[in-house]
Amino acid sequence: MPGAREQIRSLVLSGDTFDQPVGELQELQLEAARETFTAHRERVPLLRTRAAETGVDEITGLDDLVPLLFSHTSYKSYPVSLITAGRWDRLLRWYTTVSAVESGDVDMDGVRDIDEWTDRITAAGHRPYITSGTSGKVSFLNCDADDLTFLHDVLEHLTCWPDPLPAKPTRRGYLLAPASGPMRSIDGFRWHAEVFAQPGGTRLLTDDPMRVSELMSSALLRRRIAEGAATPQEISSFETVSESRQRELGAAMAEIVDDIAAHRDEPLLIAGMNNQQFTLIQALRARGLTDGSLHPDTLVLSGGGNKGRALPDDYQQQLTAFYDGVRRVRSYGMTELQGSCLACEQGAYHVPPWVIPLVLDEPGEKLLNPGHGVVEGRFAFLDVSLEGRWGGLISGDRVFVDFSPCACGRPGPAVLPDIRRYGDLGGDDKITCAATLDSYVRGMIH
Repeated sequence: MPGAREQIRSLVLSGDTFDQPVGELQELQLEAARETFTAHRERVPLLRTRAAETGVDEITGLDDLVPLLFSHTSYKSYPVSLITAGRWDRLLRWYTTVSAVESGDVDMDGVRDIDEWTDRITAAGHRPYITSGTSGKVSFLNCDADDLTFLHDVLEHLTCWPDPLPAKPTRRGYLLAPASGPMRSIDGFRWHAEVFAQPGGTRLLTDDPMRVSELMSSALLRRRIAEGAATPQEISSFETVSESRQRELGAAMAEIVDDIAAHRDEPLLIAGMNNQQFTLIQALRARGLTDGSLHPDTLVLSGGGNKGRALPDDYQQQLTAFYDGVRRVRSYGMTELQGSCLACEQGAYHVPPWVIPLVLDEPGEKLLNPGHGVVEGRFAFLDVSLEGRWGGLISGDRVFVDFSPCACGRPGPAVLPDIRRYGDLGGDDKITCAATLDSYVRGMIH
């Protein structure tokens, strides 16, 4: 009989992924937590160190998971100096402390920049997904081949849940993204195009790959500008490059707008992050397209926060209004999760069975999960599906989670729509364990 983790992973292919009996699922999840802790403690040095320091030898209940959770900053805890100085071996040593990667499996000989460093890890059979880096540093989140296969299954079989679409490549495709790059959203949009768009019929925002070095350089400079540390020459050069890039992307977006307007009566696939989606619908409205005017078989994929761009408070309502009548995926997720929490008919985001939700107090020290009802706190979780890294994480999100049966008739838990970043609520977004975890990592790499 397959283990608990494998049983949970198999639920992605079932017809009732989000409708499992609560008692049976909780028992299966706890056994899966034991399995994943046992497996990753031997493979992820930071988890092994954390377990030894906190005295957790086994998982007997969800409370045992709390001291083992990494902070959302753990995957960006490397010193930036390792990149600026080209210390690629040391950066790999950092990566192997937070991931299930052996440094001896990755060839660092002749690496010239962070993009080549990322490519070498990919060549060794892993996929280092990065985050956007709006804080000045990107996170590097390791996935292995099994993780990528599982994520592809999630995207193929659960798109548009609770009424999934059949996998038919019949739509004219538009990806508001680069051609490639180590971001989960880029891979996800590309995989969706393979499943739902006509072969060879997908337009991209740019044919250039996303370069990690450019993303990090611009993020670091934005932080230096905010701190008042950037020189006038640096600012001038940054503005010149940014303006040129914006003109290029603006021209590409204009071509996509023209093409969508010309084919509005056909089924389309439109995929992009919220900021690109908002730019698109503004341009389409300016072209005379009214709300709800796209073909009803159009599939729209969007997500992400503002990513450094100030969007109006009602941007979600505007997206909903413009895309009225089409198939639009609504979800709550993050790069650190395999898949997302998908919205039911009532608008609640149901947590997938391979994710154990852990609602913590604001410092991230105490588990608040109730037996039933709604609880407010910091969203944390253990994703038992992950093989390439430890899936226990404390996020920066303030959430309300309902552990009672949902009004849609399915069991909980479900994340309610009022989701905010603690950093946006005033005060500092400080997680108690973050500094300790960072000190562990510094000690390991030095």
